[in-house]
This record gives sequence, C-alpha cells and structure tokens, in this order.
Amino acid sequence: METKLSRWCDGLIEVGWLFAVIAVPLFFNIHSDRVFEPDKLTLLRSIAVAMGAAWLVKFVDLRQWSHASRLRWRAEDSFWHMPFLLIVALLVLVYIVSSLFSVTPLVSWAGSYQRLQGTYTTLAYIVIFGTTIATMRTRAQARRLVTAVIITSIPVAFYGLLQHFDLDPLPWAGDVSERVAGHMGNAIFIAAYLIMAVPLTVARIIASFSSILSDEELSGADVMRSSAYIFAVAIQLIAIYWSGSRGPWLGLGTGLFAFILVVLVGLRNAADSHGRFRLSEAGRGALFVVAGTAVAYTVIFLILRGLTGAGYLASLAGPMSSFVAFVAAVGLVIVGMFVLVAAQRGWRWLWFSWIVMSLVLAVWVVLFNLPRQTTDPYLEIPVVGNVFATLDEWRELPRIGRLGQILEADSGTGRVRTLIWEGALQLIQPHEPIVFPDGSTDTFNFLRPLIGYGPESMYVAYNSFYPPELATLESRNASPDRSHNETFDALVITGLAGFLVWQALYLSVFLYGFRWLGVLRTKFERNLLIGLWIGVGVLTAVIFALWRGAVYIGVALPFGSIAGLVLYLIYYALFADSSEAEAQPFSAERLLVVALVAAILAHFVEIHFGIAISATRLHFFLYVGLLFIVTYWLPRQQETPVVEVEETAVPSKNRRRRVVARTAVPSTFSGSTGPVLLYGFMLALIVGLIGFTYVTYSQPPNLVLESVADLTAVDVLHQSFFVNIKRDFAESPFIYLMLVLTWSMGLLIAVSEMLKDGDLKVAPLSREVAKSQKSLASVSFLAMGAAAIVYRLMVPLPLDAGATALLGQTLLWMWGALCLWAGGNLQLRFTKNDRLFAAGVAITGLLFAIPVLVGGGWLAAAVTAVFSAAMLYLLWDPTWRNLLTPVAVMAAISFIVGFLYALFQANLLRFSLLYRAYVPPPQDTSQLFAYLVQEAGQAANFLAYFYIFVFALMVIAAFGVSLSKKPRLRDGGSLGGYSLLMLLAVTAVFVILATNIRVVQADMVYKRGRFFEGEAATTGDPTSWDSAIAIYQDAIDRAPSEDFYYLFLGRAYLERSNVTADLAEQAQLLAEAEQQLFIAQDINPLNTDHTANLARLNTRWAAVSATDGERAQHLQAAEQYYRRALDLSPQNSVIRNEYARLVLAQGQNCADSLTIYEQSATIDPFYTDTFFAWAEAAVSCATTANEAEADPFLAQAVDALQQGLALDPDNARAWVRAGQLYEQIERYDEAIAAYDQSLLLDPTQQEIPAWNVKYLQAQIYQEMGDLDQAEAKANEALAVSPAEYQGEIQLFIQQLQPGAAGDTSLAEMERPLTALPPEERNNYYTEYPPFVIDLNQAYEAIIQTEKGELRLRLFTEAAPLAVNSFVFLAQQGYYDGTTFHRVLEDFVAQGGDPTGIGAGEPGYRFTDEVDNGLTFDRAGLLAMANAGPNTNGSQFFITYGPLPSLNGRHTIFGELVAGEDVLQSLTPRDPEQNPDFTGDQILRIDIVEAGDE
Repeated sequence: METKLSRWCDGLIEVGWLFAVIAVPLFFNIHSDRVFEPDKLTLLRSIAVAMGAAWLVKFVDLRQWSHASRLRWRAEDSFWHMPFLLIVALLVLVYIVSSLFSVTPLVSWAGSYQRLQGTYTTLAYIVIFGTTIATMRTRAQARRLVTAVIITSIPVAFYGLLQHFDLDPLPWAGDVSERVAGHMGNAIFIAAYLIMAVPLTVARIIASFSSILSDEELSGADVMRSSAYIFAVAIQLIAIYWSGSRGPWLGLGTGLFAFILVVLVGLRNAADSHGRFRLSEAGRGALFVVAGTAVAYTVIFLILRGLTGAGYLASLAGPMSSFVAFVAAVGLVIVGMFVLVAAQRGWRWLWFSWIVMSLVLAVWVVLFNLPRQTTDPYLEIPVVGNVFATLDEWRELPRIGRLGQILEADSGTGRVRTLIWEGALQLIQPHEPIVFPDGSTDTFNFLRPLIGYGPESMYVAYNSFYPPELATLESRNASPDRSHNETFDALVITGLAGFLVWQALYLSVFLYGFRWLGVLRTKFERNLLIGLWIGVGVLTAVIFALWRGAVYIGVALPFGSIAGLVLYLIYYALFADSSEAEAQPFSAERLLVVALVAAILAHFVEIHFGIAISATRLHFFLYVGLLFIVTYWLPRQQETPVVEVEETAVPSKNRRRRVVARTAVPSTFSGSTGPVLLYGFMLALIVGLIGFTYVTYSQPPNLVLESVADLTAVDVLHQSFFVNIKRDFAESPFIYLMLVLTWSMGLLIAVSEMLKDGDLKVAPLSREVAKSQKSLASVSFLAMGAAAIVYRLMVPLPLDAGATALLGQTLLWMWGALCLWAGGNLQLRFTKNDRLFAAGVAITGLLFAIPVLVGGGWLAAAVTAVFSAAMLYLLWDPTWRNLLTPVAVMAAISFIVGFLYALFQANLLRFSLLYRAYVPPPQDTSQLFAYLVQEAGQAANFLAYFYIFVFALMVIAAFGVSLSKKPRLRDGGSLGGYSLLMLLAVTAVFVILATNIRVVQADMVYKRGRFFEGEAATTGDPTSWDSAIAIYQDAIDRAPSEDFYYLFLGRAYLERSNVTADLAEQAQLLAEAEQQLFIAQDINPLNTDHTANLARLNTRWAAVSATDGERAQHLQAAEQYYRRALDLSPQNSVIRNEYARLVLAQGQNCADSLTIYEQSATIDPFYTDTFFAWAEAAVSCATTANEAEADPFLAQAVDALQQGLALDPDNARAWVRAGQLYEQIERYDEAIAAYDQSLLLDPTQQEIPAWNVKYLQAQIYQEMGDLDQAEAKANEALAVSPAEYQGEIQLFIQQLQPGAAGDTSLAEMERPLTALPPEERNNYYTEYPPFVIDLNQAYEAIIQTEKGELRLRLFTEAAPLAVNSFVFLAQQGYYDGTTFHRVLEDFVAQGGDPTGIGAGEPGYRFTDEVDNGLTFDRAGLLAMANAGPNTNGSQFFITYGPLPSLNGRHTIFGELVAGEDVLQSLTPRDPEQNPDFTGDQILRIDIVEAGDE
C-alpha cells in the first residue's frame, strides 16, 4: 500500500528522470579541462545514485520483497517474461564480468579520463531505466518526459545556430562555425543527440494537427503546440544540417523513413475501402512522386537559373541551383503528401508514394557515393551522363559533398575510421597475449573474443595493433579509445557476449514496438523479421568482406540488419491484410511509439559511424523505458487491474484487522499544482543550467579595477549574456536571447500540454464584464499596439545602436501586433474566447516584463507591466484563477529561481577572480602554496554549489509532486523506510561527492595548475613550478585513482629539478618524479605513456648524474623502460626514435642506433621525422668516424634524407630540414637547391618565412666563400625580416665586410635619456640600434647601484647582438635611475625595465643567441630576460647559482667579475606579490674596454 514516504520517493524518481533528460544534454563545464562528456556523466551518475536510493527506500517502506517470487522464471508474472528486462539483466552481467576480467579493472569500472563511460556509468543508465519503468505509471508522466526532451532540444539546437553565425561568445579551440558542436563539443555528437529528438517532435506536430482538424474545443491549445513544435523541429533540422555529420544524417533519414511509412500504412488501414493493394493504386503513388518531383524540379530550377542569371541570389548560382531545386522538389512532394493526408485523400496509396520517394532518395545516395572512375564511362550517354555530371558538381559543394563520401576509405575521416577498424579487427581475433610492463602477460587472453578487454580498455589494449598510417591522420601520441563503430566497440570491450546482448536489445525494441503497432502480428511475421535482421545482416557482412575487405564487417553487419528491417516494413506495407481498420491512426500513443522506434532506429544507424555519448545513451534507455510503459505496462493496467489489500492500523493483538479489497489505481495529480510546480522547476533548471554554463568573465582592456567594488556580479552576468569577448567585447545579447527563447518556448509548450492533458482547463466565464470596461480594454490594446508600431517606425535607432536595441525593436513589433490583435478581437470577436485571449496577451506582457527588465529595458518593462496589470484588472474573471494564475506562477518561479542562481554563479566567479583582493596572499613563502591551492579550489566550489542547486530543486520538486497527488494518504511510512532513508541519504551524498563531484573538481583544479606550469615553462621560476606541484597534488587528493594527474605531477617534479642548484634537492625532486610515475603506471600499467615517461625521466636523470656509475645506472634503466614501452606499443615510432637517440648517446653506439632507426622506418614508413632523425644520426656518426668509415655513414644519411623527402615531397618544412642536413655534410649546392624548393612550395610563406630561408642560403654562400652572393642573399633577407631579426642579419652583413664597420669608440658621450624619467624611456626606440662595439674588442660593464658597484665582463664574441644592445642603451643613459625590480633568492636579480614592473622594453626586440656553448652552470652570469623566444629587449638578469632549466631559453652575454657582495646585498623583491616598495636603484651603467678603468 502506498505511503507518504513511498510517494515522495516516486516523486524524486520522476523528477530524476526529467532532470536527467534535461541536464545531461545541456550541461557542460567551461571551468574544467575536459568540459563536456565526463562532466555530463558525473552529473548523470549522481542523479542515478539519488534515484536508486529513492527506489531502495520505497522497496523497504512497502516491503516489496514479497514480490521476490516474480524473480522465478516459471512464475506466471515473472519479471523475466516482461519486455527488455531479461536482456538488460544480461547486459549488466556482461559488463560486470567484463570489468572483473578487464586488462585495466579500475579504468573499466570508473571510466577513462577522457570518456568516463565505464561500468559505473553503464549501471547508472540502467538504474535510470529500471527506476523509471518501476515508477512511471501514467500516460501523463510519459508525455511529460517527451515534453522535457523536446524543450531541452531547443537551446541545444539554437546554440548550434549561434555558432554557425559566429555569435558564440565562448572561445572554443576549433572552428565551430563551419561544423557546429553545440553543448556536446563535437559536430557528430550534437547531431546524434538531435536526431533522437526530431521523431518525437514530428509526432507531436502530427498529433497537434490531427487535433486541430478534429477537436474544436482544444484547437487553441493545439495551435500553440503545433507552432512551438514546428519551430523546434525547424531549428533541430537546421542544426543537424550545419553539423555536417553524415552518420546522423543517414540515421535521421532511416528513422524518418520508418516513421512515415508506419504512419501512412496505418492511414491505409484506416481508409474507408479495405482489401489487398491494387496495381492502379501503385501507379497513382509512383506517378505522384516521379511526375511531381520532375515537374517541381524543372520549374524551380528554371526560376533559380533566371534569378541567378539576373544577378539575384548569387549564393545559389552554379551547382547550388540544381541541388536546391532537387531538395525543394523533394520537399514539395513530401509536403504534398501530407496535404493529401490532411485532406483525407489518397490514404490507400500514399504509403506507396513514400516507398517510391525513399527509393529515389536511396538511389540518389548510392549514385552520389559511386567513385568517379565508375561513373566516368557513362558521362557521354545522354541524360545519364548529365545526371552523373551534376552529381560530380554536387560533391564539391560544402557540407553537401560529405554525403557523397560515406564509403570514403582513402582520405579524411573515412580513412581514419578504416584504419581504426583494421586494428580493432586484429584486436578481437586470437593473438599473442598482451605483455604488461612487469613482464607478465594477459592471463585471460583466451577469453577475450568472448568477454572482451573490459569497458574503456580499448585505448590501452589497442596499442599493439595500432596501424602506423593512422598517426599521419591523427595525433601521433594518441591511441583510439573508440572504433567509431558500435559493432567493433562492443566486440572489443565486452566481446561476442556483449555484442549479442546489445543486438538482442535493439532487435527487441523493434519486435515489441512493431507488435504493439500492429506491424508485426503473427508468429510467422515475428520470425520473418528476426530472420531478415540476422540473415540480411550476415549476408551483407559476407559480401562486403569479399568485396571491400573484412574491415567493413563492423558497418556492413548492422546496415544489413537495417536493410532487413526495411525489407520487412516494405513486405508489411505490400502484403499485410488491411481488413482490420485502424480506428485511430493519429492517436497520441500510436504516434509516440512510432516516434520512439524511429528515434532508436536512427540512433542505431548513427552509432555505427560515431560514438554513443552520454546524452544519446541516456535517451536510448529512457526511450526503451517509455516503450515498456506504453506498449506493455499501461495496456496491462487497463486489462487486468491489480487488487490490493488495505489494512487499518492494529491497536492491539486482541482486535481484528479490518481488510478492505480495492483496485489499485496509480496516484495522479489532484489539480494543476503538481504539473505547474514540475514544469516550473524543469524550466528553472534549464535557466540555471544556461547560467552555469555560460557565466564567464574577461577583463576588458580599457577597464582598470582599483577596488573590489569596481566589479560586481551584475557586471559578470552582463558580460556573459550580452557581450562577445571574441569580437573585442562587442555587444552581443544572443546568449540571453537563447535563455529567454528557451524559457518562453518551454512555457508555451508546457501550458499547451497541460491544457491537452486536462491539468489546466478553460472553464466558462463566470460573469460578463461591463461593456464600458471591455471597450476601454479594447481601445487600450489598440492604442498600445498602434503606439508600439508607430514608435518603432517613427523613432529611428541611433547609428551606434547594438544588437540588444535591434532585438528590442523586434519585440516591440511583436508586442504591437499582439496588442492590435487582442484589441481587434475584443471589438470584433474573431474568436469565441476573446476575453481570455486578451487576458493571455496581458499575462504575457506582465511575464515578459521580467526578462525585459533584466535585459536593461527598465522603462519598457515598467510601462508594459503597468499596462498589462491594468488590462488584467479590466478583463479579469474568477475562473481564471485556475488557468492564468498557475501559468503566471510557473513562469515567475522558473525565471526568477533560475536567474537568481545564475546571478549567484556570477558572484562565485567574481569572488574567485578577486580572491587575492579579498584574501591577500601570505608573506610567508611556506604558506604560499596552501594559499594557491585554496585559490584554485574556488573554481571547484562552482561545481559543489551547482550540484546543491540541482539536488535542492529535485528534493523540493519531489515534495511538490508528492503533496499534489491524490488520493490523500494517512500512512506516513514505516520506521524501516525512514531509517533507510537517513542512511542512504548520507551514503548517497558520500558516493556522489567521492565518485562524481570530486572527480570533476580535480579536473577543475588541474586546469588551474596548467596555468602555473605554463608560466614556469616560460620564466623558469622555481616558485611557479612549486605552485603547479601543489595544485596537481590537490587534484590527486580529490581523484587519487586518476593516473592522468600523476603523470603531470611527475613531469612538474622533473622540470622543477632543472631549476635548482642544490644537487641534493635535485636528486630528491627526480626521485619524487619517479615515484609519481610509478604510481601512474601501477594504476594503469598498459598506458604506454607512463613507461615511456619513466624512460625519459631516467634519460634526463642520467644527464645530471654526479658520477659515471650513477649515470650508467640511469641510462640502463632508461633503456629497459624504452624496451618495455616498445613491447606495449611496438608501432610507436616516436618512442623507438627516442630509444635510438639514447643508444647513440651511450658511447656513440652508431651501429645499434642506426639499426633501430631502420627498424622504425620499416615498421612505420609514414613518419618523415624518422628519416630525418636517421639522417642526422648518420651525420653525427660520420663526424666522429675516421675517413674510411665516414663515407658509408654519409651515404646512409643521404639515402635516409631522400626517403624522407620522397615521402612528403610537398612539405616545405621538410625541404628546409633537408637543406640544413645537406649543409652539415657539406653538399652545399644540394642544400641551396633544397632551400629554393621550399620557397617554391610555400609561396605565401604560410609555413616557412622567406627571409629565414634566404638567410640560411646566405650562410651557405659564406661557407662556400662566395661573399658577394652571401651579402646579396642577406640583404634580401634583411628587407623582409621581422624587426627582432634585423640586428642579427645586420651583424652578419657587417662580418662579411669587416672594413665597413663604423666608429666604435667608447669615448665619453652625452647620455640623452638621463633627463627623461625612466617610465618615459619605455618603447623609446623603433628599431635595433647600429653597431657601436668592435667585435674584436673585449668590454666590461660597471653597474653602479645604491648598494655598491657590480663589474661584469661582456661576451662580445659569443653574444654580439646582446652586448651591442646593452652597450648602446647604457651609453644612452637608458638604464640610469632604473631598478632591480625582481630579486629572487637562489634565482636571479633582474633589472633594466624603465617601468619598474617587468613590462618595459626599448621599443625593439632582437633574436636569441643561445647556440654559443654557454650554459647556466654557475652564479654571476649576465643574461637577457625575455617573454619567449626572440623577444630580447632591455631587461637583463644576474644569476645567484646554476640554473640549467634556463639553458637554451636566455642569451648569456656576460659574467660577474667583481661585486659579489653587492649582488648578495640586493633587496629581495617579487613583483607578483605586489610589494609596496621599489627595488634597489641602478644609478648608471658605464662601459669600458677590458683593462681600462
């Protein structure tokens, strides 16, 4: 018997499935590094945990273990006899077994870092499925779920439209305007999701039009429904098209084919005349399609050709005209078919027209995919040749041409897929066991074909079978984690067992769905469908295996099964007996079932070209659950109502129990309160989700924040919704438009559905208003409408008006039109409910005043609100309290609650941005890293509060749902139920926090650590590395089983070891790095990266080892790790080449090293770097060999070089590299020719700057002794070189003409910049200075500071550019009065910045001089500070100790010879800590020739 507790649990489960279907597609997290799928899945898993806990509480509260007998197979009402349940149970078993025997059990359970689609996630889908079918008991619940799907698709599709028009303010890495990605982050994914919403939306449109034509009373609601759904399906289809994704296109086409065919056959069966299909009817159907398409195409094509020929519609000129004409003709014929349906004409033969049309489109797709070598012989044939020529032209059209590349296997994504399938095919066949890094092998290798390698295991199991060619098309260091084909994915991760279970589940969907629809009525037809599904699938797989190779089995098998299903549908349409009339071919339930089957069919097709993502997998299981409810549970409830026993409480043992038998009826809402609250909270969630996902902030360049009050939460929210930072902070209100549009469309759909379901009712008016009041209202509406439109026409927008103002003007048009219609309707009574319509307009104005006010139109909002309130007052009828008041409450609650959360999120973001202003950084360095961890954790708090928002809505909504249902209950629930509720509430919070929230928070923290790592890599600052280490450690503390974070922590320790002078500390850091990599390897031993990184670590460790013995030990360890890594990934050329370099470094072992390079080139002949590295190694061997041995090495170098060039002859960079190698082996003519070839291949300098190549040629001519040609080439390079390189080229030219050097006397001269304040010297110059030094003279610099004098020897020969710039600036007085603005203990003392904050420069830049043999191996070195490669200016620094991490990054141009005590006495100062004092002053810098005083 139901209790209050069990009813609340039911309410929570219902809210759960609604929130899941809304949140998973819409949610993404820009504050995490992964952004999309893992963040969606953790939210889905959390909702599943809550739903599962609620079901368990209900199970205990109602003592449902009494139904355990239904678990017996032979029980009459056994669970296993119900649709889908046995198969889903087998799926659970398969995943659990596969995870237990997985090659990576932990990853298989929790999911990989990139996907998170492990067994935990699969069980979450199944928990949602199971709790849904166990709780959903009414048609209204099913309808609400479908409504939620459609409403959610609106912002997803609309965001895709914004991306296409480049109106998306979020700065994504890729181009999302060419192929939109939406909320899914991938073009395929957004289309895959939307194709599952389209059939449901189309079904609602058909149902709405059916009601409009047959049900006069609800025609108003149906008009609203149909309008909203037509808009929804329009933007869905546009977004799908703009995704440019072929798999979803084919899936949608297949699904819609089945949908429309079943509907039209149902119409045939409902027609007045019955009997077998006649030949004359076939003729009519075929003629309608063929003739209609031909005539429409001809007319439209001629019109378009005329318009484009006259200069109109230029975008439709050429092949686009014929394609648009073809699409329009097909569209018109299909529209014509539905017009005939509405007119109740042709019901007997329209289904045949649809088959003919489908065959026409299928033939077009086939012809469109024929290779040109197949069609070229037919080009000369009349008509046929024209068709093929037109198809060839269409293949060149953007997006459209992709549909002609479905079977593409030689290039692009088609080639990527076939290569992945090749490896997958080898992986699922019997093979030698996988070897682990410790030398052990896969014990269960013999079971892999049956149970697979485990969920989420493909990316590690696949390494041994990786096709080398794949690395030429995708990232070379990434192993595929999916096959982009569901057949291969299932076989790899769950083996044959999993594949068969998935196939059975899909087939059962079609069997049960078709049986309920009457498409499958007899045992023969059932067996025929099963036979066609299996037989045609296998036959197609065999044909493709023989024709194109076994690699196509993964596609051919499922598509053969689909072909078998299509054949069955055609058989049914042709031969099924139509004598049994369909009473309601357009009934809502029938259309829903058809739509669900069509959506699952579309999904089945799509996942064999792509990947089942969180949103599509969730929808699949929910759709299966809906089929269970609609086709099985609801009919059984009607046929055999269950009798329950109601027992009264028993006060004592001596009293009898009163037993009352009653029929169990599912609890339903007692009025509009429940649905209103449910829809209100659904819309609030959508608004809140948009707030979370899009709230971000970037400081405008012209804004200076002087205090925390200068940035408010409203400012953050305004920029997020109304500004596009990618367009220089231009006004762009389109995210807010998406929010308001979704909210308003959601309201419209929700209200119309509640009217349709009877939750809201249009009651007769209880009284008539006074005629004068009605006239006043009518005149007021007309006046308001006229005023709005006149204002729009008469008051022009300012010239600088932005998009917000334009949207406001559009709303003004719409508001004016509504008011005019309302006023005219009151006056002339166009409709029966004129007062209600006018009141609806008024309530609309009142509600829309809220978003208008938020959008900044406070005056318009106030006027509209006051006017609307006055109109409601004039027209009000008491019966509207049950109609308009609930609508207003729903609208207000949803917008205000959702928007307040968005504002709260903006405030959280503001606090995180201003954290250092609110909580000043500690002065104590020992506390700094804990502070930085807390600062990074502020972003992690975003997610915690978001989850609180979602689950608070869920709990409140569950109370609203349970309290609004009838019948009223007296029994509050059992003690056991409440006890379990408290226990599971705590447990669920812990599980959600530990396995979901902290997993994503770790990623959000890790993303902050990447910032400090990037800063450290640029500056070499040890503090930045320590900061990154502390933050990475915090990420690990949140997600201790994620090997990905250990990898980055280990790398950070490794890099940190390079910036310390303390050998003991360096050894400790390297040991810590090794320990982190060991942990990563232990978590995921088959991840090749971990073993390879251990090899790289030991290689680096060997380079800094203090003793030869230690060095040899680490080199030996590195070699062992490289060998183990190659055992894991034998085709990995990057690792093999690194191993070859290591072998070469070990005692110049040329023979073994070159042999390894040869092996690498043999295994992976597609990697050009292998051949160039091979050539470089051979050249290196030649330089150390005697003359007799050198020649074979040089010949080998030339051979490898030529192979590399032959592999990629059109690669300009390859030719430059070849030129450099030819120069090394002194084949100068070939080097110059190679450089010339690079210039020919890159005339626009997209890859190689021409000045650089000419400069390289100049250097070769210098080596050849041709100084005139060298000077000519150098001058050519100088003329087009960037400013920062001109000094180097000038120096080169000067060295070619030593006698041309100017006066380089350092006699005392005026210091013109001394009179200027230091800050005015910033960017004072515009180009590198002339040479003022003698390259053959030694110089010293005397830096006079307020602490004393520093004397430094300048390295003129090693770094002439840096020395010349330094001497010039010193002579000009540029440094006088500046400070040592950055003095860090054990690191550097930095000065030379006229601004004093680290941002100043002289106005020119020059190149690095780091290849001069100098290293940061001691204290007292003078070097140039920079902001990256070749950005030297005026700033310099002096080191306090060895800093090997700076080697190759900064130009060393001097060393301290006197004044070490002064250097040590400089005041420590860190500009990043915002110190309130200036650094020690540089009084002046004098330059003297060595030996002078």
